[in-house]
Amino acid sequence: MNKSSYPYRIKRFSQMQKDWNLDKIHDLMLSHTPNEQLLKEFKNSVMQYIAKSFYFDVTFDENEFLNRLESNKNIKDNITPNGAVVPKKEYQLEFNLVLRAWTKIIYEMTKNNPSLLSLTRMTPNIRIKFGEDPVENVGRGLNTAYPHSDAWVESSFGINCFVPLIGDIENNNMDYYEPIDPENFSDDFLENAKSYADMQWVLEHYKLSEYLRPKRGKIHFSDFALIHNTSRKENSRLRVSIDTAIYVGEHSPHPDRIDEYMNDIKIIGEDLIIATSRSIHDENIFDKKTHFSHYTTGTLKILDCK
Repeated sequence: MNKSSYPYRIKRFSQMQKDWNLDKIHDLMLSHTPNEQLLKEFKNSVMQYIAKSFYFDVTFDENEFLNRLESNKNIKDNITPNGAVVPKKEYQLEFNLVLRAWTKIIYEMTKNNPSLLSLTRMTPNIRIKFGEDPVENVGRGLNTAYPHSDAWVESSFGINCFVPLIGDIENNNMDYYEPIDPENFSDDFLENAKSYADMQWVLEHYKLSEYLRPKRGKIHFSDFALIHNTSRKENSRLRVSIDTAIYVGEHSPHPDRIDEYMNDIKIIGEDLIIATSRSIHDENIFDKKTHFSHYTTGTLKILDCK
């Protein structure tokens, strides 16, 4: 067995906590509370983006918005089986507004030491998890209901970012698993695989955590060494969340995903514009170039506003 990277991972999170003034939840999980105005801008931009992709008039009243989205849940044009809303050119303006709000939050959070952040993903997943898993997602090898590490489809040193934003977050959230014996942690637990189902043997070395429960409106950072899955309680209703990834240290994502990342923080929507070639009239929106690529890979173009 190779030398474990677990102590290094703890040290890296300790540095993040100190330099970015984050709140510690676990040795490998931290959280950040954005200021009220930035969070409001982010939430409103996400609601506007989703309304466009589901063809209904936006409202910023949360309960009414959720009712309208629930009423339109049979519209599958612009959403993957796992609930990610796919950017299309008909609403790429709204997509850039989401990215602007998100990158402004990250810029503000890291301002005391921006150099610590080595890579930021430009394509966060705006994800809708309805109260029941769609039929087309049940049994899929990459269904996020499987306990999984993003390392299995990316690379082992990434850091998850998860923001439960609106909806039934109490009952429709995320479960996290921590190593039973951190001193005997093996990097073999984080090998690449084409399916989450292929890596379920790793769960023998993990235990479900009772206290790693994400909270509304907070950004949660977790090392890929923590395992997680979508968790729905009985009679849960829909939630809207954001999930993405960053890198700290001299690490890179899977080669099939490197185009999703930028080396330094730019405000998308101001410094850069992201354009997409996909249309609401296209078919096969779920197709990916490889098992490890993102559903946006090869469909986005970065335009430098300078």
